Amino acid sequence: MTQFGNIIIQIIVLEDMSMSSRLARVLRVALISMLAAALCGAPACAKSISVRLNATTKVYQKISASAKTVKAPKNLKVALKAYKNGWGKISYRGRTGYIPLKYLDRCVPLKAYVKSSSAVYSGAGIGKLGTAGKGTVVYVLGVNGGYAHVQNKSGTKKGYIKASALSAKKVSAGGSAASAMPVSLRSTTTTRNGSKAEYVIYLAQSLLGKPYAEKARPPKTFDCAKLAFVCYNAAKTGSMKGSAQAQGYDSRYSRVAIDDLKRGDLVCFDTVDDGDQSDHVGIYVGGSYFIHASSTAKQVILSSLNSSYYRRTFSWALRIF
Repeated sequence: MTQFGNIIIQIIVLEDMSMSSRLARVLRVALISMLAAALCGAPACAKSISVRLNATTKVYQKISASAKTVKAPKNLKVALKAYKNGWGKISYRGRTGYIPLKYLDRCVPLKAYVKSSSAVYSGAGIGKLGTAGKGTVVYVLGVNGGYAHVQNKSGTKKGYIKASALSAKKVSAGGSAASAMPVSLRSTTTTRNGSKAEYVIYLAQSLLGKPYAEKARPPKTFDCAKLAFVCYNAAKTGSMKGSAQAQGYDSRYSRVAIDDLKRGDLVCFDTVDDGDQSDHVGIYVGGSYFIHASSTAKQVILSSLNSSYYRRTFSWALRIF
């Protein structure tokens, strides 16, 4: 048998499924209640859900490591009839088989909200991509262990986030980004007549929580370059340029290493493999923290240079003052 459509097996009631202890240790998935509901609509999967395989993989006749299998191709659409202990019971052209849930993605992703600021990974808990802020909207495709496979609305960006960090109910950002700023780092310089560096930080901290947009339109929405442009130019530092690349390569300012940073420095990152070492920027506020408009968090947030991602992608800083 080489085609999934040719599988002929006895339909087994899912509630009676059992696994060998070895297979259970390897493939058991601890489904979080919310995410299970998001994936299947209801624990019993009263109605089948249209899903597709996210990889070429095996379909089992029964839940056993020694069960006969056939290959099923990536992107094959099947019906998810029920699930339990990380396994899905699927149907295709009247045939039934079993497959780990991590290989199944919903054809129609379900909307969910991030309950609190959480890391986003390229895999289930590995390869940190960035941070999703509280209230960020994501679209759930499926599950892999305790992680949700999510994407943005357009499907152009995908990643994994802890399932426990998601809610099916709307979550408001509620100023959480602003409250994340440690009191010791906050600036009290409210006019440009004082320290220019402190005034830039004051402006940046006042914009924490503002929405991110690729086509930013300050003061309602920002991207990283527009945030730097608005804050530095408001302090009359000169003509801060308009793109992250132009800002990072501005020869009017001296470059600074990561261990020599001062409040008010412009920090530059190489986040895209394109030869440009300044495709993301932020405003350094001290204590290894910087403020930036994050495309992952979808808002202006505070992040730490001590994170493995930003430490790895850091290029240099510019001493603006």
